[in-house]
Amino acid sequence: MRFQSRQVHGLPLTAAAAGVALTATALSPDPAAAQEQLQEIVVTPTRTPTSIERVGTSVSVIDRRTIEDRQYRTVGEALRSVPGLRMVQQGPRGTATSIFMRGANSNQTLVLLDGQRIADPSTPAGAFDFGGLTTENVQRIEVVRGAQSSLYGSGAIGGVVNIITREAKQDGVRGGIRAEAGTRETIDGSAELRGRSGEVSFAATLSGVDTDGDTVTPARLRPGGAGSEDDGHRQVKGTARLGVDLTERLELSIYGEISDSRTELDTSPEDPNSEGETRRYITNAELAGSFWDGRYRPTVRVSYSDFTRDDTNRPDALSQTETDTRNEGSRAGLSLENELDVHADHTLVFGASVREESFEASGFRDFGGLRQTLQSDADATTAAAYVQDVFQLTERLSGTVGVRFDKPEDFDGQATWHLAPSYTIPATGTRLKASVGTGFKTPSLFQRFGFTPTNTGTAFRGNPNLDAEESFSWEIGVEQRVLDERVRAGVTYFQSDVDDGVVTVFDANFNSTTVNNEDLDIQGVESFLAVTPVPALNVRVDHTYLDAENADTGQRLVRRPRHKLNLEARWQPGARWTLTGGLRAIAGGTDIGFTGGRVDLDDHVVARAAARYRLNDRVALTARVENLTDTDYEVADGFKGPGVEGFVGTRVSF
Repeated sequence: MRFQSRQVHGLPLTAAAAGVALTATALSPDPAAAQEQLQEIVVTPTRTPTSIERVGTSVSVIDRRTIEDRQYRTVGEALRSVPGLRMVQQGPRGTATSIFMRGANSNQTLVLLDGQRIADPSTPAGAFDFGGLTTENVQRIEVVRGAQSSLYGSGAIGGVVNIITREAKQDGVRGGIRAEAGTRETIDGSAELRGRSGEVSFAATLSGVDTDGDTVTPARLRPGGAGSEDDGHRQVKGTARLGVDLTERLELSIYGEISDSRTELDTSPEDPNSEGETRRYITNAELAGSFWDGRYRPTVRVSYSDFTRDDTNRPDALSQTETDTRNEGSRAGLSLENELDVHADHTLVFGASVREESFEASGFRDFGGLRQTLQSDADATTAAAYVQDVFQLTERLSGTVGVRFDKPEDFDGQATWHLAPSYTIPATGTRLKASVGTGFKTPSLFQRFGFTPTNTGTAFRGNPNLDAEESFSWEIGVEQRVLDERVRAGVTYFQSDVDDGVVTVFDANFNSTTVNNEDLDIQGVESFLAVTPVPALNVRVDHTYLDAENADTGQRLVRRPRHKLNLEARWQPGARWTLTGGLRAIAGGTDIGFTGGRVDLDDHVVARAAARYRLNDRVALTARVENLTDTDYEVADGFKGPGVEGFVGTRVSF
């Protein structure tokens, strides 16, 4: 499958009925961008370029223009505005960052890079950490909400986040250099180069950030006599892509990415010498063809990724704990993916894949003389096959229907399905959409085979007999546009049931393991209103109401607030100026208390603003402020959100 964006003229994108859900795309910054928005093509919901109006699932798109206008430096920052998605960043930049999509657990959303899985197989629950994922090589981000296992297999219960990288499409060489400095001794910069000559294209980026950061520990948890200790972050990242048109019908593409990041942690409150280092290598190669006058488009892909996480912590005046651990994970995959236009109104998308994942944990933890060793390693192979029909039954009725079968090693086969119709009424500017489907997630290797000692002499031991988590979800929505697209609105109701969730339990001796003993009952409403009163100004409000609870106990799920409201505005007062601003409000959140029990999180509002001034066609000046009002809040209990931050910079293009 070719995970790239293509524009198709005459296929309008509708983002529209009332309330406050980014069910379609980002704000249109100007008339030209509005026209592009009307032609929005997405790939992730169908695995083939498709007009967003032809799919019934809820899709959000964050394009390159939006990333640059709002000056998003990390993918996590960009995702905060997506409805139905709760971002939990446990401190300043670089710290552990997870997402909760439509109330699902953080490990039940699948994260892809150009269609390739990029979660570290050695993480305890298999959740993806957005903490070090930057945007300099990102062309667009597509977020599909709701179960998508019929296309993507394990992990796609809450939805899919697909990060699509940049490539060169125009002849000649282009590039740019960005430099930025800000509060807390922050230096951030990147360089990029893209080009194409004849049959060969290339794209490369190099970026780095160094910041003293802010403290993770709230003042209320600071040990007596201990001062505030900032938690810094440093990262270097490089990416490269090479494309070659081998013939008129065959194209070869090779991509590679390497990053190294170091983040100071607070393993205990205001821990002065706890640090984590993460190294990530991602590569893939694909051979794409086009035959039978372009009606048959096969792609063969080989992918490999490797992850290493080193955590160290030395004894200090506040804690005698010493840690030196290493977690290593890898994933190799091979797939054959096909697109076949069997009829003018039907495109079949079908394929098969196999992947192998492995992890290994080593090192030790010393709890004041009680020294215990980590010893874990395991691997597993999964094979899968799928088929989907992308249909246009009438001028108004379109959608997708598909099935998939996965055979994870040591598990029963998993059959999943999905149906997502869309019905458009051009005369009234109305679109009705719906989707229904199933999902599943196999437990992580750590949940099945991991071993971790504790400071009490007990230990966690994985359970190799776990079953897969399974889900059934559906949604129905309406979108409306009026006044020549200047007002757009939409509302979507969704519901999901997750069975056999994996949880950790303790025995009488306080040893722990994992069991299938959690059922989730989730429902909610995503709604939005987007207004363009004049061509230079866009305002959009998104609201998510979420009711997520344990189906057996009725207890609300932690880190999934009842209300999330997001406001974004873009104003272009002149040809040289671009101003953006936004705020997000969170209310009705709960969490596991840092010192035990359950707690209610304080409601909070966080604002940001950004400005760009173009000196000429090649040079631009930038400025932005995060947490504009210096709101004091905790995104999770015991983890302080960053205070006010300011940044100024410049970008030179050539």
